[in-house]
Amino acid sequence: MAGLVAAFLVALLTAGCAADSGSGNAAAKGDDRGDLTQLVYRFYSTMEDRQFDKLNAVLAEGVVVKTPFGVTTGRDKVIAETSEAAKQEDRAQHVVTNVLVDVDGDKAKIRAFVDQLIGSSKAPAGKAGPEPAMTISSLMRYEATRTPDGWRISNVEGDVLWATQSQAAPAGQ
Repeated sequence: MAGLVAAFLVALLTAGCAADSGSGNAAAKGDDRGDLTQLVYRFYSTMEDRQFDKLNAVLAEGVVVKTPFGVTTGRDKVIAETSEAAKQEDRAQHVVTNVLVDVDGDKAKIRAFVDQLIGSSKAPAGKAGPEPAMTISSLMRYEATRTPDGWRISNVEGDVLWATQSQAAPAGQ
């Protein structure tokens, strides 16, 4: 269960194409939607690359992350918890789909499906790695705020839609 809790935390902290919401100036929002989609991609790629210090350029200082296990507030605390949770994984990949971005001035709401595949990077030379030990699919919702330094994620929430966990292979196989 501890592995599932850690994996879910990383999935929440760990979005694509953008769609026009149909309101406001589509030309101005087009660039913002692209920037916001890239922000979500950077959010996950920094975690996959284990470059947690780069989350400073992605998360707002007062970011709030809500999970079924509690609420974490503040960029430094979120980064510390994410880094610690990632120690329980060998490799994680995030597949982000169905990204929708709605921009309203200096605020934005983003919704995406995120599948997190967690597994081992250990494979014999020339062979594919083993199948993921765990897969978690979530519907994620983010809020972002435009700052003097660009867009930053200010709120993260998600609902686990399903999770699967592989059975360990028998010893010697």
